[in-house]
Amino acid sequence: MTPLIEAADMFPALERLVLDATKEVWMSFRIFDPGTKTRSQEARALGLASWSDLLRHAVLSGVTVRILLADFEPVLADYLHAGSWNSYRQIRDIVEQLDRDDRARLQLIVIQHEGELGWVWRQMLRFPLRQRIRKVVKRLLGRAEHDDGGLENRPGLWNHLTWDGDKPKAWKAAAPPRLWPATYHQKFVVIDGQIAIIGGLDLDERRWDDRRHHRRANQTWHDISARLEGPAVTDAARHFAFLWNREMPRYRAIVEDWTTPCGRELMLDPLDSIAEPDAWQPTRGEATVQIVRTLSRQSSSLFAIGPVPYLRELKAAHRNLIHSARRQLYVEAQFFRSREAAAWIEQALRANPALEVLILIANAPEEIAFEGQGGNPAHRHGEYLQARTLGRLLRRAGPDRLGLFTLVKQEPVKADEEKFEETRGTAFGSGLIHIHSKLLIADDRNCLLSSANINGRSFDWDTELGFLWQEEGKGIASFKRQLWHQLFDGPPPEGLDGWRDAARFNAGAEPEDRKGFVLPYQLGRARRFARPYWFIPDDLV
Repeated sequence: MTPLIEAADMFPALERLVLDATKEVWMSFRIFDPGTKTRSQEARALGLASWSDLLRHAVLSGVTVRILLADFEPVLADYLHAGSWNSYRQIRDIVEQLDRDDRARLQLIVIQHEGELGWVWRQMLRFPLRQRIRKVVKRLLGRAEHDDGGLENRPGLWNHLTWDGDKPKAWKAAAPPRLWPATYHQKFVVIDGQIAIIGGLDLDERRWDDRRHHRRANQTWHDISARLEGPAVTDAARHFAFLWNREMPRYRAIVEDWTTPCGRELMLDPLDSIAEPDAWQPTRGEATVQIVRTLSRQSSSLFAIGPVPYLRELKAAHRNLIHSARRQLYVEAQFFRSREAAAWIEQALRANPALEVLILIANAPEEIAFEGQGGNPAHRHGEYLQARTLGRLLRRAGPDRLGLFTLVKQEPVKADEEKFEETRGTAFGSGLIHIHSKLLIADDRNCLLSSANINGRSFDWDTELGFLWQEEGKGIASFKRQLWHQLFDGPPPEGLDGWRDAARFNAGAEPEDRKGFVLPYQLGRARRFARPYWFIPDDLV
């Protein structure tokens, strides 16, 4: 188990693994942009400037590459939907450039989660959805150029358009669209069935950052993945094969539903199923690793607002790891919105008087801080859930046993960051560092690293993957110390008191005089922004 802290560690490591692959590369991402620049010396030495080049090189070397890419709600998240299909276009460009005999070695599925909104809700939302689609179509038709391909990369809207040959012409009324509130949120890669990378990092330029975080605030990104070798890799491979084989016919059916009525076409082949991966031969190592997942299926209810969970391994793993903590629980999270998880921490604190809890969390969601979506009721409701959950937890635990922290840059707000001051994209006179990691460590003996946020969506709805790492040796303690050393830009403090003192010092110091990036989490700002909305399901955010 080798931790990869920040994309500066993970991206080059993954590139080297793809270059060294001899048989198969299986990739599952929420976001994957083939235009992402390569960072490893090995890839650049071969003249491979982007991931498109790297994938083409792997295929021409005889490696079969399969990509399972998340799709998004075409109506309410059309920009994310367009991003997935822009990636599809780039992959198809590679396929079309290959010789016919090579094409079967590059396969892609762009898949909607099977959990759909029930028929009754679709009918009740018919007219608001129609207005939303009309607004999106009008906006896109009114632009001369599109960074994301415009309507060409939004096949989920094609049935709501009139066409002039191959060009979209205007909006038209159609049946209420299918709505997919859940998504594939996992991020992992399996190389030759022998090595896996699992964690929180997707692959695009937005996620690229290093330990210095010198980028503009809206380009910073703190995240963690890990490289695994051993029997757990077989479990990850079997998980991929199960999803690939299950989703391939659904992929064809959804695309047919989008394209047949309007006379359009999307090339999906070559696609074939995957045989059951071979079991890993037993090996002896110091660490014990177990793969854990969240899986859900479509509800048969006409009133369904989301999928029905049937595997909650990640939820159970969070609960069990929290309850295992005796001295220290360390948490890194993009979101902490689950009241159940807060209750588990309260129980652990009551049961263990010596336990202290440190939570490092994003000071504001990037959609609010940097993307201008502060008026979105879903984001405000999510902040309401988090402010309520963390506020109650802090009151119950007390500041002597629980600390809330965030990350901020070591430099004053720049001129091109001043626009983020009103949207909570800055704090303490500096731009934020966006926290996206999903990590828990209990007593330096148990570690959980995954794609799952601490919310109902990741615990119950979305497809998620992670692993539990247990070790009696110094491996987890060494990883934590390495991580903390980067967060404090030098020797880290020990325990909650040390973190609190360092965060308070940094809050009062000039940015360039701070000891690292750790500062107090601004719970008050979250509370002032937060708003509950009765019509937003808690599991949606």
